[in-house]
Amino acid sequence: MSMPTKPVIDQSDGFIKAVMRQKAIDHHASHSNLINQWLHLISSSIFIYCYAIFIKDYERAMYLGLASLILRQAGHYIFEPPCHEKEQAMLGFDTDNKVNIVGTYGAVPALIILQLAINTNITFTLAQIWLAVTFAVVFGRVLLLWNRYGFKVSMHWFIKFISDPFTDLPAYWRSGYQVMNPKLLKQALSSSFPDLFQSEKKQD
Repeated sequence: MSMPTKPVIDQSDGFIKAVMRQKAIDHHASHSNLINQWLHLISSSIFIYCYAIFIKDYERAMYLGLASLILRQAGHYIFEPPCHEKEQAMLGFDTDNKVNIVGTYGAVPALIILQLAINTNITFTLAQIWLAVTFAVVFGRVLLLWNRYGFKVSMHWFIKFISDPFTDLPAYWRSGYQVMNPKLLKQALSSSFPDLFQSEKKQD
């Protein structure tokens, strides 16, 4: 069966149904691995805390949020089986784009160090620059989707994106104890690293 090469959009969907459809597509495309689900459970819990403290302490929220983002994307990049074709049905970023975004965040401290090395005054904190990058990435995606598919569809992704931490908890809470099951953990690892586990079977 051929995989979608562009986002799946049903214009007849109501707003909430369209958002939930995108969540379902995202889940089936790149959240099948137990370890990835467990890392998302942890990451989403941290993101919800970041939401709660953002107004009072946005710098701490940015630092924790970035750590959570790295944890989240590690689940995709390291443990999730290749899913590039399935991800084309999503409105959001695919795994390759997510890795590039994390790399952009990582480049910011290096640029600050370079500026300091050439004795340039920096009036912005690291957290402020990371916050600017976040707004650029998120609203840049909104504008791209708006241009391609219209404002309503761009909002489907935006609401899906900001609400993911809240829907991840009921979706992946079981991974919190399932990951402690040796049999399930081995199955998850074998799906992530099939060559390694095939060589073990041959040795046995």
